Amino acid sequence: MTEPGKPLAMSDFFGLEAGEYLERLDGLLGKPDPSAEEFVRLARALRGSALMANQPAIARTAAGLEAVARAVREGRRTWDAQTKQLATRAVDDLKIFVRRAGIWSDVDTARADALTTELDQLAGRPSSQVRAAEALGLDAGARAFVAREGAAIASALDRAASALRANPTAPEPPQHVLRALQPLRGLAALSDLPPLPDLLEGIERAVGEVSRPGTAAAGRIGDVFQGAASAIARAAREVAEQGRPNPDAAEFRQFAGLVVQLIEGEPDVVAVSSLFYDDAGPHIVSRGVAAARPTTLGRVELVSHGEHLRQAADSIERAPSLTQLELRAHTLAGTFRALANAGGGALAERVAQFALAAREVVTSGAAVRAPQEFAAQLRQMGDVLARSETGEEPGLVSDVDRLIAAARALVTPAAAPPPAASIPVPPPAPAADAPVPEGADLQGSWVTYQRLAAAGFGPASLDELLGNGSSAGDQGSGVVDIRTLLYRGPQALARAQALRAEAQRVSGDGLRALIDEVCDLVALALEPAP
Repeated sequence: MTEPGKPLAMSDFFGLEAGEYLERLDGLLGKPDPSAEEFVRLARALRGSALMANQPAIARTAAGLEAVARAVREGRRTWDAQTKQLATRAVDDLKIFVRRAGIWSDVDTARADALTTELDQLAGRPSSQVRAAEALGLDAGARAFVAREGAAIASALDRAASALRANPTAPEPPQHVLRALQPLRGLAALSDLPPLPDLLEGIERAVGEVSRPGTAAAGRIGDVFQGAASAIARAAREVAEQGRPNPDAAEFRQFAGLVVQLIEGEPDVVAVSSLFYDDAGPHIVSRGVAAARPTTLGRVELVSHGEHLRQAADSIERAPSLTQLELRAHTLAGTFRALANAGGGALAERVAQFALAAREVVTSGAAVRAPQEFAAQLRQMGDVLARSETGEEPGLVSDVDRLIAAARALVTPAAAPPPAASIPVPPPAPAADAPVPEGADLQGSWVTYQRLAAAGFGPASLDELLGNGSSAGDQGSGVVDIRTLLYRGPQALARAQALRAEAQRVSGDGLRALIDEVCDLVALALEPAP
């Protein structure tokens, strides 16, 4: 029983609904001549309730009771004492099964399967097609339900495609599609019918893409919905006729390709200077204020994204067909977008770069060509984000940099080696660098150090150091003022220019470090030589 004030759970609804069907069955079977039509209807309703509540063992027993009812209705079995006794006992046992649904055990499964076998033997052995469908958890009634709802979804998609081609910004057609998806999305046995779950997930993602403000996907969403209508219609037809759809059907592959194109259709960032006429101007007369970036991703949020990436990696590795692989990779679009738009902090910036690289892996088709490598990268990234709550940021940043490089390598793999039959052409020898003379600057002093190290160092001598002595090994060079090793004058300015170019590629803590170094260089450039 449910405690007072506590919301009803799915098992509570199942207990109420199935209990009502069983009480009506108990009263019906107590009559001398029960209605066979009513017997079939109540048994079918009980089986459907068990399927919706994800109670497969109870659903199989209810299906056996329904088979007995059909045999009686069709005259293949008479309503004699043996039939009545077994049907009555089945109803009593089903009442016990329903009460134990929340604490179900293997012993209950064995009892339910034994009762199912008795009911099947009484009703007659089912056909091979029905047995194959029941092995998936679906009998003829469940297949009919999937076929009917699938046809309704296909019809809604077809109408939405026509409406969106006429008005791509209309909000009502996508909402009608979402409402049509609800009956099948609540079916527990849907996971046994791949790729139907991934098709429905892909449709929901497509609706989400077209609903985002400023998206470029609205122009092609009509084609996506039309492809989805063909895929769902074929799936519904094959479930009704064969018990399961073919995951490699052409309609499914076409829909997967259309869905992946939605990610490719997102516009890239365009430089504002490219929007002006190619004349003397004036063009940009003053620098604008940069838009505020989102706040730094919290560590708890990073951990949550990491767990999602690890689950996505498992899902991609288990995809049994290319269609499901493409659709499951597409479901990561929302995650990549959230990670790519987050700013602030060295780790968040690196995570954003990885999200952009991983998104390119999906849109380029590399995720389908190398699913194991892509899944491994997602799992490693998930592990890094999971450690972000307690780990040191420099180490995490280094790990993310390595994963960014690995993701980019998937998009542009290394060139293949030449065939064995070809004659390799040796590359031209690199030009010899001009020798660096010894001197008081940083490079010259390093050359001096290399020469002295090659000749071998003698024992340490404090007197030699303080006395500014000379020997054959140092060619009379004296003590060097350390200030002569610093950048000064034109060298300091050249170094500042190099840092300026580098600053355009970094942000966060790295950018602040570059700014500090540039300020030091300016001060050194203004100081007089020692």
